Amino acid sequence: MKRIRSILSIILVAILVQGVFALSITVEPESIERGDQVTVAIVDLPDNSTFSMHIEGTFAATPGGTFSFETRNLVLPFALNDGSLSATLRNTDTNVLIVKKGDTEVKKVGLSQNGVFSTTDSGSIPAGTYETISLGGTAAADATHIIASMTIQGRKSGPPDSEITFIVDGVADGEVAITVSVDGGTALSRTIQVGSPVTITPTQTYYSSGGGGGRTSVYATTATTAVTTTPTTTRTTTVTASPTGEETAAPAAVQTVGEVTVTHEPPVTSSPSPTATPLAAYLAPLGIALLLLIGSMRRR
Repeated sequence: MKRIRSILSIILVAILVQGVFALSITVEPESIERGDQVTVAIVDLPDNSTFSMHIEGTFAATPGGTFSFETRNLVLPFALNDGSLSATLRNTDTNVLIVKKGDTEVKKVGLSQNGVFSTTDSGSIPAGTYETISLGGTAAADATHIIASMTIQGRKSGPPDSEITFIVDGVADGEVAITVSVDGGTALSRTIQVGSPVTITPTQTYYSSGGGGGRTSVYATTATTAVTTTPTTTRTTTVTASPTGEETAAPAAVQTVGEVTVTHEPPVTSSPSPTATPLAAYLAPLGIALLLLIGSMRRR
């Protein structure tokens, strides 16, 4: 009898462990052309999980030439409370960040310091469609490639099963790395080829102790801040990075300039994404039944 109880207990623990790892996040396709859609499928993501999605584009550039890396029609199916939206551009001289959602457009411009520009805005990010998130500007005088990245993160609130979709534009050839983290752990890391493979010649390695940036809460508003938008409203924040790391901003209505930090992120390496346990939803009731069976046997 004791042996039977031990076996049933082991089975029950195995079932419960399988249920814990039911979260699944995948991305497709493996390669795209300019203007194609990328889909990030999410299954069993609990509310209040700390969710982060990092999108990084790497592509060839002409020294001193203009560039643009865009995600269009980004559909965020759930809200990210108490979160942030950040962007970093490397090997650049001038930088332009544009975020458009509905009738509101936010535009930031700034100069790089030692080839790096970084900005972060804190607040809750609402669910919905973001028509444009564009990272552009001019390449540094000796740059042969650009690295442009954006990250959204916060406490997830919304459906457990959903899809994040967006269209990659502005880049004909290069690659887009997508990294999704949940509660601090990497749930997905994938690199998608855009167009034809590009051989990138390394440029000078830049080191920076500061960056340019600003702060606005139009597309990331907190619960205590009421933001009223009007059709075709454009707000521009101009930021100049000085050699000492101090930042100055041109006055703009309801705009404040906050501290901006520069972080150097290591290259993202691809690893297999986790797969969901397809029987997890059916094994949980079985585990409860086994638990009741054990209790019944003990009473006998």
